[in-house]
Amino acid sequence: RSFRKVARSLRRFPLPNCQTAGPQQTESASAPRESKRPRHDPSTAAMGLTASSLNLTQYDVEEVQEHCGGKFNSREIQCLYRRFRTLDKRHKGYISEDELMSIPELAISPLAPRVTQVFQNLNFKDFCRVLAAMSDRATREDKLDFMFRVYDVDRDGYISFSDLETIVKHLVGSSLNEEQVGELITRAMGELGELRTKTGVGRGGDDGRSSPSLGGGITFDEFRVIMKGNAKLPTVKVPVGFD
Repeated sequence: RSFRKVARSLRRFPLPNCQTAGPQQTESASAPRESKRPRHDPSTAAMGLTASSLNLTQYDVEEVQEHCGGKFNSREIQCLYRRFRTLDKRHKGYISEDELMSIPELAISPLAPRVTQVFQNLNFKDFCRVLAAMSDRATREDKLDFMFRVYDVDRDGYISFSDLETIVKHLVGSSLNEEQVGELITRAMGELGELRTKTGVGRGGDDGRSSPSLGGGITFDEFRVIMKGNAKLPTVKVPVGFD
């Protein structure tokens, strides 16, 4: 299936070994943070964290665990925090697009632009919450939801022809010309039409997410059906090492 071939590109999300974090400058835990932070979560202030805090307290860890639905244990969260601090080179309290692209495994991924758009400018709590969708403890539904968000470029709740065009161009680069890209996407959308004919999925409903026509794009329900035969989904391994 054409769409499944495209979707295979997200099977494994790249995360460098967080035990390789280099030394950071230390500051007092009460040091003020910058006043302007994208997607600032006021509850983060209650954690007693600064962008350069060396370690998380047990209370901090428990709060992050709750925020990410318990999908990371204490050691994994501490490890992720060390890696987060390493990436946040200017101690802003969030990771910028440029800092995300400094991850070698991510930088070489053809879908790096889309993945960085999902993760950029998140504080640590939200970073863990998004990343949790790809943990070993995440459900298949969690992983599919993350994949759908990456493919839904314009964030309108559907994977449209335009969204697929953007994703395919990221994946194939210059190996296919515009006509070949168009043919690939048309074939994938044709498969969607066959799916709708057979299952009735996407013909409209009360959930507000169904697409009444092929031009409306792929809904999450349809995406779930399309990916039904794909056993391998994005997974993050957090290498906690040894204390």
